[in-house]
Amino acid sequence: MAQEPTHPLLSLPDDEIFEKIREMRFEEVIEFSLISEKTKNLVKSAKLQGTDFQVEISSEVEIHFDIKKRKWERNFLKIDSTNRPSEVRISSSEKPRLQEKTIWRDQCGLEDWKEHLCTIFNLRSTNYIRFGGSSDEYDPVVIKKCFGVPSRLIITTESYNHTLAILQTFLPVEHLNINSNVFRNSIKPKILIQNFKSLIIDKVLPEHPEVVTLDDLLMTNSKQICIGNARLGPKDINKFIKLWQHGANPRMEYLSIGCDLGDGGDHETALKGINCTEVPNSERRWFKFGIEAKKPVRGGKNIWRTDGVKATIQLYENYCQVYVWFDHCICSEEPTSDNH
Repeated sequence: MAQEPTHPLLSLPDDEIFEKIREMRFEEVIEFSLISEKTKNLVKSAKLQGTDFQVEISSEVEIHFDIKKRKWERNFLKIDSTNRPSEVRISSSEKPRLQEKTIWRDQCGLEDWKEHLCTIFNLRSTNYIRFGGSSDEYDPVVIKKCFGVPSRLIITTESYNHTLAILQTFLPVEHLNINSNVFRNSIKPKILIQNFKSLIIDKVLPEHPEVVTLDDLLMTNSKQICIGNARLGPKDINKFIKLWQHGANPRMEYLSIGCDLGDGGDHETALKGINCTEVPNSERRWFKFGIEAKKPVRGGKNIWRTDGVKATIQLYENYCQVYVWFDHCICSEEPTSDNH
């Protein structure tokens, strides 16, 4: 009969073991939890609460998360489960030092590692999953089965087929960041019409052509819309605002769009025929994004929808922003420093 693995801590009362576990470095907690089922359960009972669970997929899988009450610590695990034994490189950044450790485990795949981490650090949901370059070898269906559907899905791979497979597997999600270059000439309508809380469409390289058009923008049904570069000029912005005033993009709360708006003369073109009032730069208002994020808004011009909803538009040389002042987007008081 195989002897039960031992560790000096196991001779202590449970309460003392829990205190010792809470004082361990991140990589020490992992190693201790892997000794046996008993040590795994002891770590779980020590109630180290993991937060901000993030997954990065490239040529390997990298998991990030924080642990509550360890303010300056950031923990990373890079998992290569394609070979046996599987390799996990553990890094823990606690200023000013970086601790690194490599662990090999037989018969331990990606899903086994994820389940183990979620158990010992009481991790619940995945905040975001990012598919980057070289992530093509990972089947999105397998990743979804392992990590579930994240709050935010980030896709930066330039593979068209892989991008479509990821979207087909994971949508709908609350937040989507996507690389416009992979779509060549146009963003697929079935992406734009999704009810995202936020949609970010950007280019990886500045020399890549703009893809998003006015028709694309009008089709977008998200609350927060951020587009890095679009094929829009002052006349397009003018048309968009007038259509918004009459009911287009009714869910939109915030718009940031990179486009060529030129100088003051072009700004006049963008606002031609639109009733607006100047807001002095000295006037600061706080705009609320979602639950916590807040941003000061200075200057710009106030415009109105036909139903009375007010927005502020800010025009610059190469981008514009629109803040729609729905009641739930108004923050009457300056937020605390934690929300900046």
